Amino acid sequence: MDFSKIEFLLSVHHLKQLPPLELPEIAFAGRSNVGKSSLINKLTERKKLVKVSARPGKTQGLNYFRVGDQFFLVDLPGYGFAKVPKVMQDSWQALISTYLEQRKTLRCVVVIMDIRHEPKSQDTQLIQ
Repeated sequence: MDFSKIEFLLSVHHLKQLPPLELPEIAFAGRSNVGKSSLINKLTERKKLVKVSARPGKTQGLNYFRVGDQFFLVDLPGYGFAKVPKVMQDSWQALISTYLEQRKTLRCVVVIMDIRHEPKSQDTQLIQ
């Protein structure tokens, strides 16, 4: 895959902000701080395309990266132990759930899990 023409497009905080249904989307999902953003950086061979933080909860929207005219990579907010107010976590959960269940151009969801820990109920819910 050619990632030479990849660029950040937008950060979605409400469903009405989603881009038009024009290209396939590959989303990266998992617990807070599991390495979703780091994986995207590694796959695209860029060190700073996606902001990475040691603080859980850094990704606060659905971050869209356009790969030329081929597809979007979507970095989803994590779930679990993000150090943000519960109301914000609930808002993320609703946004992510609706996106995963209803987005017509979503073609693949890469679920990242830390094998050092047993799957939590949220991991199982996401996979189902």
